[in-house]
Amino acid sequence: MDRRSFCKVLGFAAGSTLLPGLMVQAAGQSSVGHAVPDGRYTIGIRSDLSGCDLTHAFYYSDSFFTHPATQYDHQLALATLGLVCAAANTIASDAEYWVNGSVGREAHIAAAYETLGFEDALFYNYDLDTGRAGDFVGYSLARKTLTLNGQRTTLVALVLRGGGYGGEWASNFHIGDTSAHTGFVTPVAAVFASLKAYLARAEQGGTFKLWLGGYSRGSIIANLLAAKIARELPQLGRENIYAYGFAVPAALTAADRPDLQQDFDANHAPDGTLLENWPESNIFSIISSGDAVARVLPAAWGYHRNGCDRFLPATRNAEELADLDALGAEFGPTPLVISSLATAEDTSALIDIVAKFCVSRENFHQKYEAAIMDMIQCAFLRSEKEVVDGYILSDGEIVERLQSLSHMKEIDYWQIVGSVWAASTMSRPILERYGQNVPLLARQILIPVLAVGLCYGIETDVVQMVAQYIIRLLTARGELSDRVRGLDQGADYYLTKPFQTPELLACVRLLLRRSNGESGGDDRIHRGDLVLDPGTFQVTCGQRSARLSRKEYDLLEMLMRNGGQILSKEQLLLKAWGYESNAEDNNVEVYISFLRRKLELVRSNMRIRTVRLVGYCLEEKE
Repeated sequence: MDRRSFCKVLGFAAGSTLLPGLMVQAAGQSSVGHAVPDGRYTIGIRSDLSGCDLTHAFYYSDSFFTHPATQYDHQLALATLGLVCAAANTIASDAEYWVNGSVGREAHIAAAYETLGFEDALFYNYDLDTGRAGDFVGYSLARKTLTLNGQRTTLVALVLRGGGYGGEWASNFHIGDTSAHTGFVTPVAAVFASLKAYLARAEQGGTFKLWLGGYSRGSIIANLLAAKIARELPQLGRENIYAYGFAVPAALTAADRPDLQQDFDANHAPDGTLLENWPESNIFSIISSGDAVARVLPAAWGYHRNGCDRFLPATRNAEELADLDALGAEFGPTPLVISSLATAEDTSALIDIVAKFCVSRENFHQKYEAAIMDMIQCAFLRSEKEVVDGYILSDGEIVERLQSLSHMKEIDYWQIVGSVWAASTMSRPILERYGQNVPLLARQILIPVLAVGLCYGIETDVVQMVAQYIIRLLTARGELSDRVRGLDQGADYYLTKPFQTPELLACVRLLLRRSNGESGGDDRIHRGDLVLDPGTFQVTCGQRSARLSRKEYDLLEMLMRNGGQILSKEQLLLKAWGYESNAEDNNVEVYISFLRRKLELVRSNMRIRTVRLVGYCLEEKE
């Protein structure tokens, strides 16, 4: 629903080489920053759930760095979590969303450094227009001079931004034409170069230790960076490289980028079985088993992380969940309902849906990647007039904006114009579903986002699904449990960011409905002892249920709506595959066989009867 690392370099006597080309003086250097007492420190954080900036107290101690980095330290992990939460753009800076320049996006992490005694802070990419897209990442560096284990030590913190950014989101979908995830791998080089320059500029005698962390997008870049630092700056020693990440995605397969691998997939034996005891590592990923972000890219496709995964403890005990929800209620104006967080089973179902939709990494890259990246970039682009005055672009202005997008510069002008006109028509039923409560942001971005997808020739139902998902990603309203309940029942609620898997699953169920599905009321379909739910794609008979694929759902829906009538294979083909499909009669036969198994599974008294040379009908068993 996402991740840090530390680097540390050995101390040298006067004239010894710390890094290639860097001479370090052993004495006469002034101190930077200062030690702080052990205790809880208040740190500012961004809350998209509550839509405001909040504060939270995190425990910190300089003594965290007296032990080797290969020793997991849960208190250090929590302190790292405080910094990575602070690294997100502030909510207050969203008021100047479009500005290139310093508008306080880094205010929380800057204050956190000062609170914990760090100085000489540098900030990268926080001054960019929030809507800008590209394979970059926001990050910061700061340092403090300490005496640890009787030795002069320079502790350098490197924290990567994982929240509150805008157009950078598109890079999360930039898998690229190689198996390594391009959007995650590319920023590593720039961050590494900044770190080397910072270490050279520090020029402190004694030992260097580096503290590196991130959340979500920032965490996987930190994960890869930790491996690169250990490999290319061996003087540091991995016992001094502290790497902690949260909600860490996966970016590499075993065959990818050996320069970015260290302790790769340390949780598993060569045969894929889970190890009982993990090998020694200094790279730690803090993972919730129900976190969808940490399951992307899928392990089934061969993707894993560096280092050891530490799974957060989970409970289904009602009393414990109630206590956790009481804690979550204190997190901000909008309660965090911890009992609603996804289980591993929920997330597995979601990942299966996504994997089936994408078919393969290669298919996603070839068919959907550029379109989805531009749709996301388009959603995050907002001018001063749009932010301040609530201005809605005209069709002509939308065409101009689309022509500026990363991958659309080569698309024919009249194709873009036609797509904008078509998107305007397509948007009406979507917006009508919101009634009088259409969020301004939805009205601003819906037509441009739809038009992008249409320009790429993506199927209209997929375009609508992605567009509605993006709207829910960017808007927030109501309490979590109400939103999930509403989505499952067909209501038009919104998905908050950062979202949680139950919300996302409910949203996927809603968005995967047929585009002309009704909202509100009980739109389930009844026939005999069967109930077909368009919101969950489940067929139910009494207390037994079975989940259907999209094609299975379309076929069963048509059979149930025409109960007793004989439907030809041609009719069923058009319903499930459409006019332009190359699907043949045997496709129908295969999916009818699947449906029959599902009806047997739920022990229904209904059957699908084959009418020789004619088609099929749904009827009660004799």
